[in-house]
Amino acid sequence: MKRIKSSIKEGAVFFKNAMANPKQVAYVLPSSPWLVKQVARVADLAHAKRIIELGPGTGGTTRAILNEMSDDARLVSVEINNKFIAHMQKTIQDDRLVITDQGAQNLPVILKTQGWNAADVIISGIPFTTLPKGLDQEIIKGIYDALKPGGRFLAYQLRDHVSKLAKPLFGPYTFKKVEYKNLPPMRIYIWSK
Repeated sequence: MKRIKSSIKEGAVFFKNAMANPKQVAYVLPSSPWLVKQVARVADLAHAKRIIELGPGTGGTTRAILNEMSDDARLVSVEINNKFIAHMQKTIQDDRLVITDQGAQNLPVILKTQGWNAADVIISGIPFTTLPKGLDQEIIKGIYDALKPGGRFLAYQLRDHVSKLAKPLFGPYTFKKVEYKNLPPMRIYIWSK
């Protein structure tokens, strides 16, 4: 019963912020349990030590990532919505997690703050289609530069705009799947650097 109440409250927090900031949040409902499990599973996190998550929202994907990570791995979640940050800080207690509000365009600063040269995996739920023109390309370039050689970039998106953005730097995606057990259905893409 506690998980159901938690899910309803999380959905309410997400919906309220989606209505207040439609371009920033871009979706009306948080990611489904099926989507977050699928994202964490296909990200292949077992050997990753430095993981960055862009746009965690209320933290559903964050929890799934933490469940798949090793005990000595670290996760930095980048979220610009202060209400989502407050919700995550209240509901997720894990020493492996750092939450920052610096914005996805600041990946070099985020890496430096963590003392990392590069990330092993970057997972993004930020809605690239609603980003201002130019910022979407700046973030993709930052993701590419922040990944170690052989590192993985996973994006789960409603539309395929991210695949067009990523192709000039990463080449064609190495994995694509649609998760239909999500409203709306979401595309999951993976690239390797």
